[in-house]
Order: sequence, then structure tokens, then C-alpha cells
Amino acid sequence: MTDNIYQAPEAVLEREEETVEQEFYVVSGTKFLVLMIGTFGLYEVYWFYRHWKNYSVCHNESMWPVMRAIFSVFFAHSLSSRIDASLKAADKQYRWSPKLLATVFVVFTVVGQIADRISGSTSELSAVDLVSLGAFPAIVWCLYRIQVAANIACDDPQADSNTTFTPANYAWLALGVAIWGLIIFGFYAAYSGVV
Repeated sequence: MTDNIYQAPEAVLEREEETVEQEFYVVSGTKFLVLMIGTFGLYEVYWFYRHWKNYSVCHNESMWPVMRAIFSVFFAHSLSSRIDASLKAADKQYRWSPKLLATVFVVFTVVGQIADRISGSTSELSAVDLVSLGAFPAIVWCLYRIQVAANIACDDPQADSNTTFTPANYAWLALGVAIWGLIIFGFYAAYSGVV
């Protein structure tokens, strides 16, 4: 302490180490599948957001992760290509076809959305209603394969760093149960003629 009573106190100005984010979002296969299926695909928006957010922080790139998540059909190829480039740069082996997976994801997403719009215009149960449900497993499979590649690229193939469910995960799953209930009720009502 100094004798000058008018001197401002000295502060320790050591900089804390910043936590380095993984290049991509890491999540275990089980957690990914439970959240994707349990929320009937709503998790997909957050999933894309986290991948783009991590990538932008890691590479110090200016991008809008929220927009890339909302308009994921336009950015799926870019994400899978960047994950593949990261795998190749680190000389990590993973047999996959990033462009094919992204293309299948985009096609089934667009087909599912079109089928939803068509089926929403009629109150009767038809084959069109089943198209969007049939597209869902293909979408989940494509994103799961991309996630496995991202985990490998981030040196966490089993995703040990993100296996537990958080309270937010449970809240989204509760919303997903409500969505699944409405879907099942809608099919039952349309099939039985209740509505």
C-alpha cells in the first residue's frame, strides 16, 4: 500500500483463459436421437445453430448462426463440407459422403414440407400425410451421420463431453411429447372419423 491516499487502488489485471469451444457441436448419439425423435425434429434448429455458433467462434468468422439454423436447407452442404475438411485436415478416417448426406437431408426436408402443406389443405387422411412422417426418419439418419463425423472431427467420437440431459432438454422433450400426442390424436381422429 502506498502513502498517497488519493491514489486509485491497484487491481490485478490478469486475463482469465478463455474457454476454447470445439470447432463443431459435440453431442452423443443417444442424446441426439432422443432429442430429435422426442421433439419431432424441433431439435434440428438448435443443432444447426450450435454447429454454426461453435464454428464461427472457433474460426473467428462473422456469420449469423441463427439464420443458418432457420434456413438449414441452404447451409447443410456447407456444414457437412466444413466438417469433412476438418476431418481431412486432421487426417482422421471416417467413411461417409458429406455431399450425399446433405443432399438427401435437403430433398427429404423439402418433400416433407411440401407434403405438410398439401395435407394441411384437406381434413381427410391420405397418403400425403404419411409422406412427411416417412421423410422424418431419413432426415434424422442424415443428421445423425453428420453428427458422428463432427464428433470425430472434435476428437470426441463417443461425445463423452455431452451425454447428460439438461433441464432445458427435458423441457423440449415435454413439448415434443405434446406434439407427438397431437399427431397421434390427429391421425386417430382422421382415421376414425371423430372430427
